Amino acid sequence: MKKPSTIILNGSIMGAMLLQSCATIIATPYQSVRVTGAPAGSTVYINDKEVKTKPIAGSNDFKVRVRRKKNAEIKIKHDGYKDHSEVLYPEKSNGLTYLNWVPVLGTFKGVSTDENGNVNSNPLIYGWAVGLGGYCVDAILGSGKKFTKSEIKPVMPALPKAMASSQTIQCGMVNVRLKGGDKMGNFIVGKDNTDILYFGKTLDVDADHLKGNVNSLLKDLGYAVPSSEGKSVFSTGSNSRYTLQGEMRDVKYDIYASHIYEYRAHYETRCAVEVTWKLQNQNRQTIFEHKDGGSSVKFEKGGSAAFEDAFENSLYAFLSNKEVTTALAKPAGTSPAAAAEADKPAAIAVHRAVLPKATTTTSVSLAAKSVVIVETTDGHGSGCIISNDGYIVTNAHVVGEEADVKVLMADGLEAKGHVVRVNAEMDLALIKINTDGLTAFQLPTTSSAEIGADVFAIGTPADKELGQSITKGIISGRRKIEGHTLLQTDVSINGGNSGGALVSHGGQLLGIVNAKLVGRGIEGIGFAIPAEQVADALQLKFID
Repeated sequence: MKKPSTIILNGSIMGAMLLQSCATIIATPYQSVRVTGAPAGSTVYINDKEVKTKPIAGSNDFKVRVRRKKNAEIKIKHDGYKDHSEVLYPEKSNGLTYLNWVPVLGTFKGVSTDENGNVNSNPLIYGWAVGLGGYCVDAILGSGKKFTKSEIKPVMPALPKAMASSQTIQCGMVNVRLKGGDKMGNFIVGKDNTDILYFGKTLDVDADHLKGNVNSLLKDLGYAVPSSEGKSVFSTGSNSRYTLQGEMRDVKYDIYASHIYEYRAHYETRCAVEVTWKLQNQNRQTIFEHKDGGSSVKFEKGGSAAFEDAFENSLYAFLSNKEVTTALAKPAGTSPAAAAEADKPAAIAVHRAVLPKATTTTSVSLAAKSVVIVETTDGHGSGCIISNDGYIVTNAHVVGEEADVKVLMADGLEAKGHVVRVNAEMDLALIKINTDGLTAFQLPTTSSAEIGADVFAIGTPADKELGQSITKGIISGRRKIEGHTLLQTDVSINGGNSGGALVSHGGQLLGIVNAKLVGRGIEGIGFAIPAEQVADALQLKFID
């Protein structure tokens, strides 16, 4: 008959082994991960293999079973939405695996000594063997670890529908209303904020780079974006019916680290932005304005990827607005000629200038009274008054993206000017000031410029103190540049002359000063836009 101690020992070992088996069964090699916020019907890939999803009752969320033996890359895809991808790491201990060591505790009672005082340690060895065996099984199958996340929240914004045909559109400007030293967010290790992140230090933004990105995204979506490549002395960019502008004032940017030691840490960079977008027509009128937010998470330490992705998502949100889609849509079946005609803005009625009586000897000096200084936040240029009630022509590159400018007239008066139309391809802009009784040029309908004839350039070179300066030269020729005709002249042209007048000996307006070639060994080569082209380029309709 067996001793009671032997029965107890054997029972303990058998129970521990059974318990160990239960622990292995409970701590399966798979873990359920909840996916929150993904579009319904999304397809999930784990390590590039499509897997089944299990809906969660009472919500749009679902679960996926992920093998936790090694890192798992999860990709979530859905037509019409941006893809999401992230990696799960099995680096947390699974508490159930500690049940493997219960057999060790149960075998201590079975340790005894014989009549000679020798210790019978076999039960203890058996217990350790059972516990270690169970632990190794868990480790091999992956049951001993859990993922650092049991829930993921993918960022999958809806993509705007691609447009097979659209009105021409181009991003004109992106303003970043943040300055160096502005707080953006925090560097977080675990749950502790360890550092403050500042704009200009942790993250810096190039507005021109963002502008280029916007135009590239518009092209990718199928919008008609004119090319701005190959700029010459004449062109400042391509013309488009609509201009898109963005203004960003708020950026939230945080970096999360899973561990204090960098070599053990995994990182997440989360960014959220708010951008006020404006869709404007060629009259600089805002067709639609809306503030849209965008967010992103990138599984890396800092960098600009999360910011650029969030900014892109904000643009997608704006383009998805019905008002934008309607404005940019082009009617089906429109011929290229009809489309080009439709892209032309409505004509602006301008009163034809009434010219004062003047003698030949004073006409050039009188013409100087029709030339103004156009002052912007970036500097100044010149402009030509073309109507007695305040319409002024200048270069598009003088006004840039500004909607309002300051106009300084020859008599010292100042006026606020509003940019009412821009033709970037022709490098022309139209400004309106609320002033009457001005001395103005009459825009000619035909050219009177003759090769070799004396001409005078009137403008404000270099400094505003040199307003209405007059320099003399000749017309050197007519040049064809990028399909447009320019007047070439050797008259002295300097910075600030742009948008000024090129006039004849009699004071008639011949052209709008546009540019000067510069370079080693190049001197005395300037260009002007023929005055007879201005009315058509800016769609002006003169009335008496």
